[in-house]
Amino acid sequence: MPLTDYIIANDHNRVGLWRISEDEDYFLRKLPLSESDKTELAAMKGARRLEWLAARYLVQVMTGWAFRLVKDAFGKPHLSTSDYEISISHSAEFTAAIISKRPIGIDIQYITPKLERIAWRVMNETKFKTLNPEHKLEHLHVYWGAKESLYKAYGKGDLDFRKNILLKPFFYSNTEGGFEGVIQKEDYEAEFDIYYKKIENYILVYAVQKESTQQPPVLGLR
Repeated sequence: MPLTDYIIANDHNRVGLWRISEDEDYFLRKLPLSESDKTELAAMKGARRLEWLAARYLVQVMTGWAFRLVKDAFGKPHLSTSDYEISISHSAEFTAAIISKRPIGIDIQYITPKLERIAWRVMNETKFKTLNPEHKLEHLHVYWGAKESLYKAYGKGDLDFRKNILLKPFFYSNTEGGFEGVIQKEDYEAEFDIYYKKIENYILVYAVQKESTQQPPVLGLR
């Protein structure tokens, strides 16, 4: 189906959201897959295959079929022959992508109570005290999605979600909003604007590095 949502954050950031209603054959007929793409897809099973195909199709639609999605040595996706940054995410029936001239990350999650049991892995006790009691689960998903988005924006792995990815507490709105976050690791530090939006029973979060902060090293293919 067409783009479910197309958010124009500003002149340099584009966020696309696609509701997956197609089957694998639809995407396989349309996507120009490389041999490495086919090898990666062949190793997948079940719903993961459809999500993987839909994410790549969304990127093609958003870029006008001008670039292929490639990965560097760290597994971070890039647009071939382009200086624009790209990040993708998928969860159940939705896939999302963001394209920008700045370092970025995106995450979409289906809202589920099980997150409360594992959230301690990425959040300290003080952050739990900032949760909006009326929307505790949604608020928690925003924090989780923000951590995931910043991890993707950094793109080199080896980050401690509790120590290296820090989020400024914020009051959760049941529709959409924003706050700030920072990545701190040894001699690297970068600040980000973080935005979130509730879409049906999903939470979409994306992070865009502030213009005045340190740029990460160029990684892999472009």
